[in-house]
Amino acid sequence: MTARKQMEVVEWLKWYRLAINDILLEKKVVVGASYFDVLEADFYSAIHAAYYGPIIESMDLLPDRFEAEERSVCETPEVLHLVSGRDLFGMVCLVNKIPELSSSCNKKLNSFTSACLDNCGSIENTSIFMNYVEVNKDGPSHMNARNILSQISDAYKDLELHVNGRVVAVATRVPPKGQFNGVQNEDSQDQIHVFLNSDGNSTHIRRGCSQDSILDGAVGLKIPLGTITGLGTSPEEGSCFVYDRSGIKTHVIMKHRTLLVKHVHWYAVGDKVSVCECRCSRARLPPSRFWLFEPRCGMHDIGGWYIETFGRDKKGRTVPSQRHWDGFDESEQYDKRLHPAMYLLALAYRTLDLEDTKRRKRAFKNFVESQLFRVFHWCKKLV
Repeated sequence: MTARKQMEVVEWLKWYRLAINDILLEKKVVVGASYFDVLEADFYSAIHAAYYGPIIESMDLLPDRFEAEERSVCETPEVLHLVSGRDLFGMVCLVNKIPELSSSCNKKLNSFTSACLDNCGSIENTSIFMNYVEVNKDGPSHMNARNILSQISDAYKDLELHVNGRVVAVATRVPPKGQFNGVQNEDSQDQIHVFLNSDGNSTHIRRGCSQDSILDGAVGLKIPLGTITGLGTSPEEGSCFVYDRSGIKTHVIMKHRTLLVKHVHWYAVGDKVSVCECRCSRARLPPSRFWLFEPRCGMHDIGGWYIETFGRDKKGRTVPSQRHWDGFDESEQYDKRLHPAMYLLALAYRTLDLEDTKRRKRAFKNFVESQLFRVFHWCKKLV
């Protein structure tokens, strides 16, 4: 079974996208020094900046603001694409779930290759979907609610963070009352254990980290970064906590929402005045066929999270701050900021939680509609 995700656009936006493509391909050259010529040149420059985004200054540091595009179909293991403008520099993926059909849209950005997966074939969960769609002669399709709701969720699968083609960190999520490494989780909250991957050659990897905390992994080393408790089991607008490798509470994660926007904020605990060190926002967007710019990837075209990271300057003021992703950084250890892998992997699990909620609501709605159709069809036969 093969499926294709088409890039769609409404008719009245086609001319606009064609005009934007002409500007981006530099087919239009502004000649002249008049007021309108300068205005037109500034407009073209603004279009370039909005489309391509800020330049990634160094691949040793994550940008201080970037996007995490959510997947729009469950068949791809790439839960989040980390992008700055049109440049893909990382992703968060499900572990050991590799699509069997190669992508028709491979783009090499900053020596990092990512499959956009516009063509997705040999879908692994085809049998699951086919089990609950039963076509019968009495009507369109009868939805089997039991099979729909029992479909395996990705919310408790292991995740990997890839940056610049390397596996930077991995995360394992333990459900309430579940087990991790043979230890029973007696807590009523879910737990997310995050580990930093290293081959031992990273520049900052052994700074601020004791030898006792380093675990031998299948590939390289696994260094515990911390544990997040209650991300999925806490209320939709509530808080959960982060504990370091010693079990000490270090941060609180605030989940809340404003009009059409979801937020996740990270604060350090213990200070009289807590400064937000990471701010993530997820705005509700219209379908991509209404977007002014064409989506970067056909399987990540529903929007995503806007991520900002902060630090302190020499005067103690809160300012946007780029973060080291390859190991630990001395300044981050000094001011007790979390490794950015903690933000990104937690955000991916948050995305999977929201995705699972939508799927269950949609499945229940389809089941109710199918049952109402059967009742209506039965009453129609009686009449």
